[in-house]
Amino acid sequence: MHSDITNFFKERQKLGIQPGLDRIEALLKALDHPEKKFASIHIAGTNGKGSTGTFLQAALRANRYRIGTFTSPSLQGLTGFILNNGEPVSEGAFTALFQEIKPVIQQMDKDGRAPSHFEIITALAFLYFSRNVDIAIVEAGMGGREDTTNVINPILSIITTVSKDHTAFLGNTLEEIAAHKAGIIKPFTPIITGVEGEGLIPIINEANEKRAVLYRFGMDFTITDLQIDEFEWKNLASKYRVKLRTIGLHQHHNASVAIQALKVLKNRFGHLDMRVSIDAMQKVTIPGRMEKIHDNPFILVDGAHNEEGIKAFIKTVRAIYPRRKVLVLFAAFKDKDVAEMQRLLADVFPNLYITSFEHPRALTLTDYPLQNKGEQVENWQAWIEDKIKMSTAPVLITGSFHFIDLIRSFVKSLKESD
Repeated sequence: MHSDITNFFKERQKLGIQPGLDRIEALLKALDHPEKKFASIHIAGTNGKGSTGTFLQAALRANRYRIGTFTSPSLQGLTGFILNNGEPVSEGAFTALFQEIKPVIQQMDKDGRAPSHFEIITALAFLYFSRNVDIAIVEAGMGGREDTTNVINPILSIITTVSKDHTAFLGNTLEEIAAHKAGIIKPFTPIITGVEGEGLIPIINEANEKRAVLYRFGMDFTITDLQIDEFEWKNLASKYRVKLRTIGLHQHHNASVAIQALKVLKNRFGHLDMRVSIDAMQKVTIPGRMEKIHDNPFILVDGAHNEEGIKAFIKTVRAIYPRRKVLVLFAAFKDKDVAEMQRLLADVFPNLYITSFEHPRALTLTDYPLQNKGEQVENWQAWIEDKIKMSTAPVLITGSFHFIDLIRSFVKSLKESD
């Protein structure tokens, strides 16, 4: 049964990205509005949504809350979009939810309002959360104002970062993109942001209009004494020393936003223990984000899927391997600024390889904008097998999260077959 559902969703992907809330609102109305039946934290941002959400989930679980998470893309198949206390829902639970909402989907299809892949997954998640969790952490898919998830009324909103991504849908300037993300701000609901510079202006304006209390990175809270895995967080009233297992200076930023969110939640719920929360955050590891998946050779994967992500990837790799030769494999979606990402990688890594993967949005090898920036790899599976057998240099794989998902599964299968 679950394989039939997987095939159903693969077909739905052909509908592509469909901004707007009409279809998801109709779908949720037919399900008696599950989105109104659970407390939620809404997170938008170009980068850092998943990491910030993971830090929050760990902290809240340590304080004995049952935490749901809606995350995208999934690195663990369909069930990995919907987490309960950090674990994907079972195939049985997912199948039961799908069968429950299938008649609604069929009716909407007949009415010419076919819901997209992402809209159906979102509805499934909200239905599940309404029955099983205390608080759900909900990541926006793209943008915010017209994103499918923007039908909830959260207890707290977060905007992590703003940089250029999905420009065909969100605009070409940071202010335009930030205005979309600011659309998740709700009246009188606290909003925390890690955004600085020109992207902050629309967020301030929206918060003022909605009379939402705004907490800004660098103003209301900040971090100092940055080391590769350690920093000090502080605001006017508190400070904490934090040592992370996650690699990368950008993770300090994500963790700092999560800590401020916890401070706001503590003011709301009272009994939240900050020391317990930070201890839990310090144990977090995040799949697909500067994640080691193999030894001898060392293979690391990182879902750096836009310009800001690539810059963070480069900065972290330079800190870890300041002089050592590394091999970098890259693949991306065709609707990204691939030329800039290629240029950034090629300027730093002389051993850059580019490839493609199976997905409707994947960039083919012939369509890479800079054909002289990176050696082409037609079969990435064979390339990885060869490097595992022959390479002594670290292998770093980056790009689309969908590509990273395939890499993780492939390397895992190689380990299991040994």
